[in-house]
Amino acid sequence: MSGSSPVPGALSIACVIDNGTASLSLEGELDIATAPSLEMRLDELEAHGSTHLMVDLGGLAFIDSTGLRVLLQANARAQQRGHELTLRPARENVQQVFEITGAQDVLSFVAPHA
Repeated sequence: MSGSSPVPGALSIACVIDNGTASLSLEGELDIATAPSLEMRLDELEAHGSTHLMVDLGGLAFIDSTGLRVLLQANARAQQRGHELTLRPARENVQQVFEITGAQDVLSFVAPHA
């Protein structure tokens, strides 16, 4: 566990770009208040020319329908452009949102970090 936690209601986005792959790690809450910051970051990465986006959801404590919409729209844009969006699964309580809504069947999830 890290020494510092995000402020409740906040979202921390860390990004590393390597050979056309942008890896984002999300920590905190992805909801109506924080989704615009992720949306803006994804737009920047797409404009930068990243052809593969890897989003690690392992640090999310909460996601709402707005956050889910941002990820689904990013996935649709990636598919339209022939790019790829993959997700590392969230904690069980957050991952259930993807399962209940059926988004898990639409989005591409990969194995979590070992």
